[in-house]
Amino acid sequence: MAFVISRFFIILLAAIFQLHLFRLKHMSNSWHELMQTLQFEGENASRNPSEEVIAVFEQEHKITLSSDYKEFCELFGSGCFGNTLDIYCPGNSQLLLGQERLQLIINNIREFSSGDAQLDDEKIDLLSNGFWIGIDSSGYCLICDLGTYCDEDSSYDLYWVQEDCPESESLECNVYYAGRSFFELFRDFCNGLRINPCLKPSYFRY
Repeated sequence: MAFVISRFFIILLAAIFQLHLFRLKHMSNSWHELMQTLQFEGENASRNPSEEVIAVFEQEHKITLSSDYKEFCELFGSGCFGNTLDIYCPGNSQLLLGQERLQLIINNIREFSSGDAQLDDEKIDLLSNGFWIGIDSSGYCLICDLGTYCDEDSSYDLYWVQEDCPESESLECNVYYAGRSFFELFRDFCNGLRINPCLKPSYFRY
């Protein structure tokens, strides 16, 4: 009986592993197909972070990055799409500088109240859990909400956050929910779906 159970689990683990390989191959093909249609200026391929480098980064910073973002980084590394969208990967110093940018936004929200204390607190909570991975040419940061990670899709809620706000009491910090798939967000952005007004200004997806 024990032998039968052990064999069953071996077969189950093998099936899960094969499914994982299939998903990785499918995602890799999807990225390559997308990139063939885009103008993307990446770093020298030799500087792309390996799976091991990304794993060390995750361990050092006690985070788990989304699977499609890690796939992108391994295949293409940090780079710029058409001078409109910069994406940064582990190993690029801008990635950690981006986390400092989020803290500056938090400080500005605290200094320049929108008049809605609850809303300000909600935005601060989001940014405090945020992980900065890129920025577009209009000054919107792309962040992952680390508090929303789910094993089922190995991803987070993604948000666009206006970087240079608020600089006075008359401005608010605009936050736009952008889905959970980094691949779909990148694809749609590069195919013309921009942040405003295509996405409704919503601090929560509910």
